[in-house]
Amino acid sequence: MITDTTSVFPSNAIGVLKQKTQNLDPDLFVIGRPLRESDPVQSVGIFGTQWIPDDPRSLEIMGLPVGRHVPTLQSYLITIQAFVKDMDEERGLTVHSVLSKKLRSMLYRDDSVRVGLLALSVTMNGSTERTKRFGLRTQRFVSNELSGSWLYLSTLEFWLETETV
Repeated sequence: MITDTTSVFPSNAIGVLKQKTQNLDPDLFVIGRPLRESDPVQSVGIFGTQWIPDDPRSLEIMGLPVGRHVPTLQSYLITIQAFVKDMDEERGLTVHSVLSKKLRSMLYRDDSVRVGLLALSVTMNGSTERTKRFGLRTQRFVSNELSGSWLYLSTLEFWLETETV
């Protein structure tokens, strides 16, 4: 039976990001899944959304028989959702802007995030996958009113490139 005892990409990176995000504010609800409308008024959801092998030029032959090709480089797309629910429209928008900025700043500037992500390595089936580099793509913002509460959601795309040797 497959278990969750081995932490592989992108789950190991999500674990690092969850831990560091919780340090932004002790009252922030941080979870490793997409967010729901029923989550607490200030929440962050972190989850993997895509695995992207590098182009065919990075394929390496890993032993016999011929034909066992593994991409040397691959990227994982990790989505980080920031959610704020507030009955006051302007306050909610401002609080959501602050939370979104704090997340971007943490990913760009926090040395412990950088060190934690660069330390990730997984050995499985005779090969080792390790973090090479990472960064941000985009952050989209959506707002809506539901039953007298304003809901603000930003969706940040974070990419993590790994190398398999």
